[in-house]
Amino acid sequence: MKKKFDCVEMKNEIQRKLQAEYEGLTLEERKRKMDKELSASPILGPMYRRLMGKRAGDAELKVAEEPGEYKTSE
Repeated sequence: MKKKFDCVEMKNEIQRKLQAEYEGLTLEERKRKMDKELSASPILGPMYRRLMGKRAGDAELKVAEEPGEYKTSE
């Protein structure tokens, strides 16, 4: 039996986990946390800093204050 994969549900689950992780943080605190995590990543960090044109910890992030909820049609 083939298992059905729902990429929209996976995205929603990841979004719920991130929302819980950032709960209670201000928008500025969220930006700093994401910047720190991206910059510290051994895989994404160098590319992130290069694309942002900044040193580690100096990059500016755009953060949505409220997440969207996507649904699939059934």
